[in-house]
Amino acid sequence: MMRVRWAVRGLLPVVFLSALALVADVGEGRAESPPPASARVVAKVGRDTITVGELERRMSALSPLQLREYGATPEEVKRAFLERVLIPELLFARGAMDRGLDRDPALRALFQDRLKRALLVQLREDNSKKSVVPPEEIAAYYEAHRDRYQSRALVSVWRILLADREDAALLLEELGRAPSASLFEALAKNRSLDKTTALSGGNLGFLTEDGVSSDGTTKVPVELVKAAMGVRDGELVREPVPEGAGFAVVWRRGSMPAMSRSLAEEAGNIEQLLRENRFREALDELVARLRRERVRMVVPNGTELLAVQGGGDLGQPDKPGRLVRRPGKMTPLPTPRGKR
Repeated sequence: MMRVRWAVRGLLPVVFLSALALVADVGEGRAESPPPASARVVAKVGRDTITVGELERRMSALSPLQLREYGATPEEVKRAFLERVLIPELLFARGAMDRGLDRDPALRALFQDRLKRALLVQLREDNSKKSVVPPEEIAAYYEAHRDRYQSRALVSVWRILLADREDAALLLEELGRAPSASLFEALAKNRSLDKTTALSGGNLGFLTEDGVSSDGTTKVPVELVKAAMGVRDGELVREPVPEGAGFAVVWRRGSMPAMSRSLAEEAGNIEQLLRENRFREALDELVARLRRERVRMVVPNGTELLAVQGGGDLGQPDKPGRLVRRPGKMTPLPTPRGKR
C-alpha cells in the first residue's frame, strides 16, 4: 500500500493533465469554451482517463456524511476523492493487466458474473424509472382478473355414491367410528358407483353453493352442497343424501370464505406486478439481443459432453467399461473377465 501511495504521488505532477486545476474548474466553472461537462477529462493514468462524468457518478453513490471525510468544500472533496479512490483504482487495474490477470480464466468468469449482476441491477433501475403504470392499465388488469379478487364462498366436498339408503347408512356408520382420509378414499375407490370421482377418492373439489366447482369444470347436484354446508369443516353429513337413483355419503373436508378485494385495495399490488412483468419483458428482449449479437454456436445436447466430477468440477464423462484408478493402494478390480 505504501508503494502505491508513493507511485500515486510521483505520478501526480507528471501524468495528470493538471488534474487539480481541472477539478477546481469543475467546481467553479472557469474553463473557457469547455467540452460537455461530463466528457471533460480531469485525470489520465497511462492510456486510461477519468472524466467529470465518471467522477460525479462515483461520488453520487456516497452519502453526504461519507463525502465529508474527503474535505470541507466541494473542491476539496472532489480532489481528495480523485487522488484517494479513482487514481489508485486505475493504478491497481493497470498493474493487474500488466501481470496478465485479465486473461486468467477464473478471474474472467468472476468478472463476467459481476458484469451480469450489474447489468441486471441497472436494467431493473432503468425500467423502474421509465415504467409509469397509468391508472387505466391497473383497472384493466383488475377487470381481466376479477376472479382473483372477487370469489364466492367455497366448500370442499367428498362423497361416496351407493345404490340404496341402507348401504349408505351402514357405510356412514363405519366411517363415523374412525373417519380418516385414507379410509374414505379406499371405500370410494372400491364401492362408489361414480367411477370417475372414485379414482380420486371421492373428492369433488371446492364447490360453490350452486354446485359448480371453483374452476367451473364440474357441476354436482345442489343438494350435496346444501347438505355439506349444514355441517362444520371435517364433519360427515349425518344422513345419506339422495342423489338421482342412489344415496350419497357426504364429507365436508374444508371451506373457503367469500373474498371481495376492491380495486383501491389491490391497486398497489397490481402496479408492482405490472412493473415486474415489464422488467421481465425487457430482460427477455436483452437476452434475445445478446444471443443474436454474441452467441456463435448452439449445441442443444452439449451437456451430454460434460460430467460433474466428485469435487464438483466439470470434465469429460467416463467411457463405458473404463476402469478408473484412484490414488492409494493398487488392488485388482473385478471385471467380467476376471480381476484386472
